[in-house]
Amino acid sequence: MAELKVSFTLGERDLRHFRRELARAMGAADPARTEEVTAAAVSLIERARAAKPPDYVRERLERLEQIVQMTYDAEWSLPLPVRTRIFAALSYLTDPDDMIPDAVPGLGFLDDAIMIELVSQAIHHELEGYLDFCEFRRNEERNVYHPRGKISRDERMAAKRKALRARIAAREKKPAARAQSLFKLW
Repeated sequence: MAELKVSFTLGERDLRHFRRELARAMGAADPARTEEVTAAAVSLIERARAAKPPDYVRERLERLEQIVQMTYDAEWSLPLPVRTRIFAALSYLTDPDDMIPDAVPGLGFLDDAIMIELVSQAIHHELEGYLDFCEFRRNEERNVYHPRGKISRDERMAAKRKALRARIAAREKKPAARAQSLFKLW
């Protein structure tokens, strides 16, 4: 079967449009609906995967799954301001009037993928820290410790989380060259 590769670049005007749509969804976000919004994001992942979307969309779905996992991970203890921003951004995914209806074959999840990309870029330090924390946790779970060990697993996890939080804070303070503030709203 022949393939057709289509690529495009979103310019500043296009990104402004997506930011406006995201701002509209964020403005309508109801904090009382956190569970519903998160469930809608999980449902989107399932529906989109079932539709066998293009690679670009599949890659963003994996990132969305990581973001959703991060919001549920009690050991990571996501700071409230970041949790609130993520929830507000995910609220776009529950909007039945998003730009491209999900049922449109091949393209229906494109607008969702773009929003996931914008959200990912806006929280990339947090997401990177979280993924490092998950890797550290996987390694810790493989270790066997003597009961008289000097430091417990919980203390090591807390120390790692604290170090990663400090790294995230330091990176967020640096002016990012590419981030002409992707989310000027935040």
